[in-house]
Amino acid sequence: MDNSHQYISRIAEVLRENPDGMTISEISSGLSMSRNTIGKYIEMMFQSGIVDVRTVGKARLFFLSKRIPVTTLLNYLSSAVVQTDERFRIQSANLPAAEFLGTGYTQMTGRNILDLLVIQGLKPEIRTKILSPDRPLIFTTDLELNLANKKRFVWLTMADVVMYDGTSGHYFIIEDVHDWKEAEESKKRYYALFHAIAAETDDRIFVMTPEMIFTYVNPRFGLAFDRDPQSFIGESRMNICDNHAKPLIREAAGYVCSMGEPYRTLFSVQERDQVRWFDERLFPVHDNNGTVREIIGFSRDITGFQEGGSAGVLLASMMDLLFEAVITTTPAGTVLSWNRGAEQMTGYPRDELIGSSALSIITPELNGGHDVIRETCNGEVIKELKFVIRARGGRKKKVLLSTSQLSFQENIVSGVCIVIRE
Repeated sequence: MDNSHQYISRIAEVLRENPDGMTISEISSGLSMSRNTIGKYIEMMFQSGIVDVRTVGKARLFFLSKRIPVTTLLNYLSSAVVQTDERFRIQSANLPAAEFLGTGYTQMTGRNILDLLVIQGLKPEIRTKILSPDRPLIFTTDLELNLANKKRFVWLTMADVVMYDGTSGHYFIIEDVHDWKEAEESKKRYYALFHAIAAETDDRIFVMTPEMIFTYVNPRFGLAFDRDPQSFIGESRMNICDNHAKPLIREAAGYVCSMGEPYRTLFSVQERDQVRWFDERLFPVHDNNGTVREIIGFSRDITGFQEGGSAGVLLASMMDLLFEAVITTTPAGTVLSWNRGAEQMTGYPRDELIGSSALSIITPELNGGHDVIRETCNGEVIKELKFVIRARGGRKKKVLLSTSQLSFQENIVSGVCIVIRE
């Protein structure tokens, strides 16, 4: 008859009364048992995690381990964990296993796990693989089970193990991956949809990191530069634009990342000895924490609307006939246009102001902190506001100022138009 459980219980009781630890000789003396017998069972208890040991000088002191029993810890896992014997009869299981297997927790012991899984929808071919003598020691597969009368995708891992008593057995770990699998399938569908649309459009479409490193460009983007679209991956957006356009592009990307909102801007690029104008929209892609992970860009060539007899040129000419100063800026205040009236009123030529900050002229500090550009972007209506501007040489001028939003798309403020008259 095996009395190991009795001996182990007696040794554990002695160690419980001596939490600082005892040598094998001390335990042997306390229990009136031989040192060899104590040594044998102490080794078994050490291997199974019941006791720990520390060395003090030449002596080895044994004490009860403070580890949490694995079987208790498994109850805090969301995955089902089941231990079976060699014939797949359940020996122990954690609490989530009852829900996965559709049975009561106290009724699982002794039942065949494969039979329970078949009831839940385990396919015969998977059962055959599990029972096959040729399968690997660790077998994994995804499958579909009926959990709470609903079809759910789960990930099954089965491992062959040897118990403390030397008998063979198995461990089953069943994890519900339904939500993850559906998310992966959705991601694949939207990935295919995005690439199909991007490949068919005539706009230049790209995806870049917040640091403006390309992670995707569509075929039309590559065709514009006579390059394979894949060759752009890992390259900086700054490498393929003019120096005067870089501040506008950098400002646009910075706005999208900091505000988490779309942004639209106009700029020109020198391509093949020709200046081309682009209307570019940037959209944020957020991660689960709300941080901008990537930026999707749509860049449309609008050169035909900006040159030779176009409405844009006609409008620019008309603006130069006005005595009022007419200025357009980005939402961040970078000057996009500066008519002749603005030159005469401030003394600053347009070539000097375009690309710089309008706030150096329309200074909040001179007007009680009024930032008319930010206020306009936030939806405030500014009309005939008494204002002080800073002209060339530091001169201050009292003016009347009105503003309006520039919006090329609903809910996206692309810029601000400012009209100033003396």
